[in-house]
Amino acid sequence: MVNQAAPAAVVMNGPAVVMNGTEDEQELGRNLLGMFQAHGRFMSADKVIRLSAASLAGATKVSAGRVIELARMNPTVFAIEETGDGGVISTTRFGRSPIEQTAPTRHGFAERLMVPVPRLAGQLRGEVIRLDTGWNAPISDQSVASQLFDVERPLPAAIIVERHVLPPTHLPGEEEEADEQLDEAALEPIDVDSTGADETGAPWNRPIVVERPAAEAQPEPEPVEAQPAAPAYDDLAAQIIADEQIPSFNEEPAVGAQPEPAVAEAESDVEPVVAEPVVIPEPVAVPAPEVRRAPSIRVSDVSGVEDDALAEAIVARLSSDVRIASFNDQWMTEDRVPRLSRGDLRRIKEYIQEQEQPLADDVLVQDVLGVRTNSPDFDLMRFAINFRLSREHRDFDFVGTNEQRFWSTSTLPQIGTTRRKPNELGTDYRFLLDAAPAEPAYRSIDSVLHVVTFFEYYHGLLPYDAEIQALLPAPVLPDQRTAMLTFETPQSYTTFLVELRYPTPNRGGFILGLDDFFSENLIPGALIQIQRTDNDGHYRVEFLPATTQTARLLELDERRSQRYVFHEVQYGCEVEDAMVLTEERFPGLANERPVDEKVRRRPEALVSAIFERIGQKVGPGFSASFDDLYAAVNIERPFSEKLLRRVLDTDETGAFAKDPDNANVYSFVPSTT
Repeated sequence: MVNQAAPAAVVMNGPAVVMNGTEDEQELGRNLLGMFQAHGRFMSADKVIRLSAASLAGATKVSAGRVIELARMNPTVFAIEETGDGGVISTTRFGRSPIEQTAPTRHGFAERLMVPVPRLAGQLRGEVIRLDTGWNAPISDQSVASQLFDVERPLPAAIIVERHVLPPTHLPGEEEEADEQLDEAALEPIDVDSTGADETGAPWNRPIVVERPAAEAQPEPEPVEAQPAAPAYDDLAAQIIADEQIPSFNEEPAVGAQPEPAVAEAESDVEPVVAEPVVIPEPVAVPAPEVRRAPSIRVSDVSGVEDDALAEAIVARLSSDVRIASFNDQWMTEDRVPRLSRGDLRRIKEYIQEQEQPLADDVLVQDVLGVRTNSPDFDLMRFAINFRLSREHRDFDFVGTNEQRFWSTSTLPQIGTTRRKPNELGTDYRFLLDAAPAEPAYRSIDSVLHVVTFFEYYHGLLPYDAEIQALLPAPVLPDQRTAMLTFETPQSYTTFLVELRYPTPNRGGFILGLDDFFSENLIPGALIQIQRTDNDGHYRVEFLPATTQTARLLELDERRSQRYVFHEVQYGCEVEDAMVLTEERFPGLANERPVDEKVRRRPEALVSAIFERIGQKVGPGFSASFDDLYAAVNIERPFSEKLLRRVLDTDETGAFAKDPDNANVYSFVPSTT
């Protein structure tokens, strides 16, 4: 037989809790209660805390059945909502068995507005209120102050008020109950004797006497002629007060004068007023509301439409809808796109200016908005930044690609060379517009092999010609002018941020930002290969390695006044021999100055100046090969082979001529005028 220990009291942040059972059972009960209190430590005192018996059993190292049995032993502390091993035990933080609480609905709208008001006892048909006339009786011998404040002055009995009959407000089935309550509360008429008191001993000037007619069924009243409307209560009372002589407080009342009861006389003089029958209007038929048909949706058969044409039609339709937010190929309803405050926009702009280079959208989301990459809202915030910043044309410019979205500001410094302005470089590459295809095939080739000219090497740029255009991505936005790309060089383990300038109607395109890569690894005339990757904004650029060589190559000395000089240079890359500017091939360029800006702007004038510098003197003119002319003319400005052929073959002045014995040699005769 198990010995029952005395109930133990537990006090944990509340009143004492008594546990039943043996000492071990009490200890187990205290442990269970402690688990409930720890689980609901931030809950209110009477809030129900529920834990499964299985979880309690696992924490206390006992079976779930044992936990439920212990809960049954303490019904004032625990409550079992389900039985069995999967039962749920509940209690409160103060260790009391939870009581189901129902929210009061007495004053709710459903109770106050939907339930009719019960009929009052005084609202009965035919009820007449008769008032005593003792209010104008002589004042007693008491003091004037006590008579003013303690004595109630009843209204005259001659005033008979017929109350209006209100419509029944009780619910169906409650009429008999209401009548029984009124029968019990009905007052009987009181007889007033000459002594000034009724048979119950109450004062004679009791103000209100209510008579309730018998509840027997009354015959339907016959219609009577319309009587003149009874005067209003206030007007009748004023007339009675004016007609009667009200004694003053200063006059002494007559000795032995007693008021005469006038209730019976008033009853005999006043004729009862018969209520007019209530006329219930006949219901009027209300026509049924017109049923409108739902607008029919016209379905078009698009099975015969090309996918590209269908996609263009969908994009055009969604782009014109202000309810749709879009950025490139991503779409979302505008009201679901998070908004950026003016403070967010200011912090984004300041952060870009602080880094002194364009930043990608994922960097802005993490560093400025504080959203981590593993957050479920990370992609949504990236779309929000791209969509919202695209509407801020005055402060932000999109300079990215579809998969690498960079944002810049108008105050950032120029990327790449500062030796020439971007607009001047665009004018130099204007000739590329003539060879540009009408419909460029963006990212249609995998790699490009390019020869670096002296002009490209000196300025650290590449031309945006037809081959490179087929390698690089298309603009993301219709009005996009630039795009930031990353060029990775595996041979030097470096990644360069370069800027692609898209062509405009009057300026050609080019790529800036390769100054360091060229100066550290290449020479003018080197061969490089540009390969695309899966990311349309990231590319891999490599030079073709070769055995180390030494040569005296052309350079532009900028220490004093700009002059062309030859220095000994050591290089280890593959080169195009025709484009290497060695001293053996071009000795005439030594100590020459760059041509004047007016001359370099005109292709014909520049070719004439190059003939005079590198050509061999033949009679009155000069002779030079096409390869030498092409390598030398690219020192001053960018030239293509097609442009040089056009200048040499279509000259209207006759200054340039092709050698009849060698198609690759041209001659130039300066004009004597």
